[in-house]
Parts: sequence; structure tokens; C-alpha cells
Amino acid sequence: MHPRLGPKRTLPEGTEEEAIELNKLYDDLRTKLSLSRTDRLAGRALGAWDPDEKAVQVLRKDGKFGNFGYSHCGQFYLENYEALFLLEMNRLQLEYHSKIMSVEQAYLLLLGEAPNTKFNEYLVYSHLTRIGFILVRHQNVAYYDNVEPTEVDCAWALALSVINNRAIPENVKKSPHFVKVKMQMKHIKDCIMKQEQLEQKELVDDESLPPVNFDRKMASTGKRKNVSDEVENPTEAKRRCFEIAAKQRSFLDCLKDEPEYKQFEESFAKIDIIKLRSSTESPEDEIRNLQIVFDLYLHNDGFKKSAPKPPTFRLIILGVNEPFPTHAEISQAYNLQKYPVPLLVVTVGESKQVQAFLYYFS
Repeated sequence: MHPRLGPKRTLPEGTEEEAIELNKLYDDLRTKLSLSRTDRLAGRALGAWDPDEKAVQVLRKDGKFGNFGYSHCGQFYLENYEALFLLEMNRLQLEYHSKIMSVEQAYLLLLGEAPNTKFNEYLVYSHLTRIGFILVRHQNVAYYDNVEPTEVDCAWALALSVINNRAIPENVKKSPHFVKVKMQMKHIKDCIMKQEQLEQKELVDDESLPPVNFDRKMASTGKRKNVSDEVENPTEAKRRCFEIAAKQRSFLDCLKDEPEYKQFEESFAKIDIIKLRSSTESPEDEIRNLQIVFDLYLHNDGFKKSAPKPPTFRLIILGVNEPFPTHAEISQAYNLQKYPVPLLVVTVGESKQVQAFLYYFS
């Protein structure tokens, strides 16, 4: 006998007691389903399947549709998951070739018969919508296209594109400051690199300053000594610092002669340092391209579908037995956003249990 998943009663399978209990449950279910029900047809909207648009066209509205649907060519349509949700909530009557469809028929039409990701997407959409969140299809837009970017915005966009491989918003690229800031940043980078090389060469070639002897330097107690000549003559102290910098390529080289440095060096030599694998070091075939499915809004944020604000979170939905995203994969999905917001990774288990994990980025 093959084991079955799920909760198990104390009665063994195939016994007479189990058969009696199952028949009792079937009779109770049949009694509940056979009860007559009253239905208010006037309280439901009317929709019909549009094969060309691959969506449900709303022929008659009833109630508020502020968080549902979209307009196209003068007609109002519902996404597949929106139509199925309203149908389950008894707010929509769906017709196919002038025939009223049942919920089971709507599942086959709107989600498809073959296994796909639409069922998990609808399961997450239905669950989060029922508990008060607002979900709309993801749109990777900047949300600040109407705001004129400043030179500071252009500088930050260029810096993040280099550091985090983040896409530069279109409004920043079209800004009159963009080319100017890009040229300035390149010029500053070249000056810094050339200046560093020039200083290194000057410090090595300069033999006019006398050598500094650190052979008799005492162990530091962590406090700077109060030398009388340095207090009376700050210029002399400054000159000594320049002497150290001239002969020792940096002040860090001076600290390496300290006894405390030797102690820390011995301690750190005993530690194993593990470097995290970054997205740039991983082969491209190992990084999945995670797709953001929905934009999530809080119900009390004044959401308007005609003029939406930036979402609170963006949803990535993982199916059954789908591996959890790695650091490189979740970073890539975050950086591809034109307006970055935290990501909400939602997993759907075999028992249709929904779990969510929130990722904040700084």
C-alpha cells in the first residue's frame, strides 16, 4: 500500500469504519450542495472573453473597479487573474459566445489546461488581494520621468551604474546635465589616477629631505606624546609629517613598524578569510533571470491606477521545487529596476501554501 501525503486519521485504510465515515462526509457535502440559493444578478458586472485581446472585455460595470482592469482602444478589459478573482468573489458574470461560464470552465479558459506559471501567479494574487493588498502587473518604469533631474541625480545614476550595474533611467539620459556630468566624472577619474602616479614618482625621486630614523621609537600607548617643541611650533610638527610622507610612501607604512601592528598581524594570520562570490565572478549560465510579476501597493497609500506612485514592493514568484534565488540572482533582479524598491520573493509549496521573504537593499 502506497503512503499518502497530508494529515492522516487514526482509522486504517480500507476498513469498514473508514467507509462509514467517508459515506457520512459525502452525504453532508451532497446536502449542502443541494440547498437552493438566491443570486442577485444585478449585483454583478458582465464580461465576455475577447480572443483577439486575450482578455475579458467588460460589457457592463457594477460596483467599483478602481483597482482592476485597463483601457485599450476605448474598451475596458480585465486581466485573466483579475477576471477570475472577481468571478470567484461573485462580482462578475463571464460569458463565452453568449454562454454563461462556470468557475471550472473559467479556470480552464483563463489559466489554461497545460501546466504553467499562471496558476501560481493567480494563487498569490488571490491570497494577497483578499487580505487587503493591491497588486497590479509589473511595469518597469522610472516613476520620476516628469521630474527634471539635477546634476546630483546624474552623478548618482552614473555611479550606481558602475558600482551596482544598475540601469540608468531614461529621463537622466535625456537630461541636459547628463553629458556634462559624465565628462566631468571621467575627467576627475583621470586626474586622480594621473596624480597618484605623479606623487608616487615625486616621493621616490626626492632626495633633498634627510632620512628619518625610527630605530629607537618606543611602543605606543595609544596616546600622542605632548612634545614641547611641537606645541610651541606647529609648523615644525607639520614639517616632520611631510618628511615621513616623503620617505615612506604613506603614513600606513610608518604604522607597520609599531609593535601593535606585529601583534595584529600574527592574530590575523590565524584567521581564515572567505571571500563572498559576487555576481561578476559567476558564469552567466549559473544566474537565472528572475522575472518580477506584480507590483504591490498598500491599501491605505492612496493608490490610483490612472496615476500610480512607486510600489511598496515588487513580487518574484517561485513555483514548487524551484530553487531559492542566490545573492547574485536577487542582486541582478534588483539592479535591473528603473526605480529600485525592495523585493518580495514568494514561494508556493506543494500544498499551495504561500510563504514570502522580503529583501531590503542599502
